[in-house]
Amino acid sequence: MSIGFRLTTKCKNISSFQESLDAVAARNNISASHTEDYSELSLCRLGNIFFNYEPEGDEIVIAGDCQTNLLGAGFHKYATEIACELIRQSELSFEVEDDTEYYEHRDFERMRSEHFYPWLKAIMKLCCERMEQGSDMSAICWDYNKYIPQGVKGTVVSPFGRINPHHFMERIENEGIETLANEFFMWNNEERDAQFYRNIALSALWEDCYFMPSARSDADEEINAFIIGNLEKAVEMDDSLPFPKEDYLLLCRLAEQEPVDVSFLPDYVHEFPIGYRKGKVTYKLGNLSFDLPGHYLYFEEDDSRGYYDGVDENWHVVRTLAYSIPDDEVNYLEDNENVLVEEKFFNNGKCRLYDLGGEEDGSDSEYVCQCQIITEHQFTLFTISCEGKEETMAFSTDFVEHLTASKEDKYDKLLEQIEQWHTEDEEQKIVDAILAIPEEEWNAELIGLLARAYNNQEEYLKAIDCLLTVEEEDKDALWFYRLGYAYYYMNQLEKAQKAFERSLELDPDDDDVKEFIDLCKSGESPYNPEMYEPEEMDALEAHIDKYFGKSKNVFHEIASPDIHVDIYIIEPTRKRNYYTLITSGMGAHRMNVPQELAEYKLERAELVIYLPADWDIYDHSEKNYWPLRWLKILARLPIGEDSWLGWGHTVPNGEPFAENTRFSGVILINPETMKKGADVCRLPNGEEVNFYQIIPLYEEEMNFKVAHNAEALLEKMDEVSPIVDIRRASVCEEQ
Repeated sequence: MSIGFRLTTKCKNISSFQESLDAVAARNNISASHTEDYSELSLCRLGNIFFNYEPEGDEIVIAGDCQTNLLGAGFHKYATEIACELIRQSELSFEVEDDTEYYEHRDFERMRSEHFYPWLKAIMKLCCERMEQGSDMSAICWDYNKYIPQGVKGTVVSPFGRINPHHFMERIENEGIETLANEFFMWNNEERDAQFYRNIALSALWEDCYFMPSARSDADEEINAFIIGNLEKAVEMDDSLPFPKEDYLLLCRLAEQEPVDVSFLPDYVHEFPIGYRKGKVTYKLGNLSFDLPGHYLYFEEDDSRGYYDGVDENWHVVRTLAYSIPDDEVNYLEDNENVLVEEKFFNNGKCRLYDLGGEEDGSDSEYVCQCQIITEHQFTLFTISCEGKEETMAFSTDFVEHLTASKEDKYDKLLEQIEQWHTEDEEQKIVDAILAIPEEEWNAELIGLLARAYNNQEEYLKAIDCLLTVEEEDKDALWFYRLGYAYYYMNQLEKAQKAFERSLELDPDDDDVKEFIDLCKSGESPYNPEMYEPEEMDALEAHIDKYFGKSKNVFHEIASPDIHVDIYIIEPTRKRNYYTLITSGMGAHRMNVPQELAEYKLERAELVIYLPADWDIYDHSEKNYWPLRWLKILARLPIGEDSWLGWGHTVPNGEPFAENTRFSGVILINPETMKKGADVCRLPNGEEVNFYQIIPLYEEEMNFKVAHNAEALLEKMDEVSPIVDIRRASVCEEQ
């Protein structure tokens, strides 16, 4: 449930691309960083574009990603502009996929009102629903790898501050979404206005400020200066904007800096005290969670790492060390000199607290305790040093009181296997595996996967019964989608529409859900496509395996109005270094073949196309998707035209299939490169399914075929590879 854009391209020299990133960064006063595997453009606080690099043959695939819902529509606009500048600078051809379509239409208000405002309302509505089911704490857009703030009942944590979603929704109703968006998003408007600088400072106050003197550390000095500078810039631009006066003045004192006059400014009022680090926060170390005061700094030295408060009096240092170790080997360290203070069992773990003693020169000298912790596959050691025995014992005892640990789900490996079965269309194996688990151990995820399998097996009542056992708090967008899917195919359109609309509220960018909603609204009955009989399907799959190769992946069709056309993907091998794509479902329909050809059994057919091994078959941009699109178009053409397709038939498109090729039509021939018998699959009832290979043609080649015949054209194409080559030479003179 996010908003952003992605951009992809290929290049030969990654250093040249990184030089382009550096040039764009320098011109825009932003930063660029690089490793061998990725680069990052840092546009502003919390606003980045990441570029991952993946080798592919003698080229490198560059995949850029930018999530923008965290900051707002203004950042989306700015990041898009930076991306466009990078495209011009690099002179590479990028494919851009923008969730908001702003990259295409460049209408800021449309982008903001159609995507960012609905996203904000939907996310708050979801939080309200979760809390109504008893969830005390949740977070949105939060990096759990950093730390977790203390929970406050009825609130959610975000980089923009602690929020009471119910109050937020009430304010949306009373004040309008735009007012709340101006508070929530750091960059809601087109330009970096006063609101931007204030909100960016507020976010830093909430998330990163330690509220400690700048003299304590470079980290304190940097964050204090960042917040003060941005707040003062906001005042310069607009002194009518509500201002966090109390926290600003506190930071100025901590930074020993003279504040500007803020007495006349309207006060920024928030429902909760600003600053997560003013209280305790939770850190994770492997599967262990522990609490520390939020103002502690993290350190790494040659032989240790941990946290410290950096103060001169009543100081504290907590050193950490953790090992991954098999459960049957893990045990406490034995040392007879250590004094056991306490042994404690907690959620998914146990620990011992030892008194290691201290120096002998007084009560204010260093005193040390050690906490040994055993959790699943992990041994953790905390060494706690404080000023004086009394403080050390009090701090350490409180520390172990708040330890918790997570435990690996014993079904993690099964979930991986289920996804593999799903890609292999082995839905019954999924059903059998989940049903073998005691029902009391089922969670929402397992139930959802079981319902998906039932839906794919067309056992919709079972899917619904299964889904309705899920607790209210676990009913997410995917749950409502699966429920709507089952109702739709049971011809209960009203129930289906309600479920799909609820799913869309929770995930506004799901195009499949939108399509189903349109079908429900139109009153169009659920599909009843012509399908192969089970024994026919078995024969067809056996034929494909024998003559074309085993398919490990299938592109399943979501909506099938007449026939259900899946596309079998046969991966390249050493012997056949190309993709083989084959339709499955076209032959369920018997075409209207002329009576004089009845003896040849041409009524049923499937289609084949060969694509180069470097073809990106998973890319949905038209330059890569058009072969799959045309497999589906041709599979349905005989139904729409009440006609037939067979050997030598040509079908024009009227224009090139995509911007990167002149191909604008196809001809059907018998499959090449395959052994004898590949062109006909005999079904158990004696009928035959004919396999035809699609060969893309240029316009002049289409014209030549029409003027002469298929044999004449194919004679000219004798040297043409059966594998699609979008750059091949034409065998006919261009008209």
